[in-house]
Amino acid sequence: MYKLFFRLVFHRMDPEQAHHLAFRWIRLAVRVPVLRTFVAAALAPRHKELRTEALGLRMHGPFGLAAGFDKNAVAIDGMSMLGFDHVEIGTVTGEPQPGNPRKRLFRLVADRALINRMGFNNDGSLAVAARLASRTPVFRTVVGVNIGKTKVVPEEEAVADYVKSAERLAPYADYLVVNVSSPNTPGLRNLQATEALRPLLSAVREAADRVVPGRRVPLLG
Repeated sequence: MYKLFFRLVFHRMDPEQAHHLAFRWIRLAVRVPVLRTFVAAALAPRHKELRTEALGLRMHGPFGLAAGFDKNAVAIDGMSMLGFDHVEIGTVTGEPQPGNPRKRLFRLVADRALINRMGFNNDGSLAVAARLASRTPVFRTVVGVNIGKTKVVPEEEAVADYVKSAERLAPYADYLVVNVSSPNTPGLRNLQATEALRPLLSAVREAADRVVPGRRVPLLG
């Protein structure tokens, strides 16, 4: 069914346009109580044997969605409805940014893969934090928050940029991820060096502990 639909519809569309269309359908489906119940029953059955505990967090299972798909925390329940046991949103940057110029998403049909050169396009940590604060969950799921450096922020100010995002987002995160691996933000991978990464992680750890004093938010890098 999907292969036929892909050949007839998605294959003819720009990959980013197809992503936004599918994303819109998922968000619409989860707003319809009967439909979301039916979809979740078919695609997200719960099995005791698959229950997983990691980072001190209990999850329905080990199958999670990595950052990059839901950059702005707008489809957490939709992805849970489709069967993801945890959803990692982002990457979110300190300030909103449009990302790299289009065309920036490329389809490799023969390899059933995509090349992603999006460049951390997102609404910024302030907007995403407000969205998470106002969220009323439909499905219970673990939510991770992936934070990165704003492109226009110079490398010497990167720590402050990450800390700003951590302060805003840690209260709504089951776990935090510091992203220093994307090749699409100039200079970002320089932060992987020990002399840069250690103070960065320490500062984010301190920020998370400061704004969430009653809970130690797990931190990954």
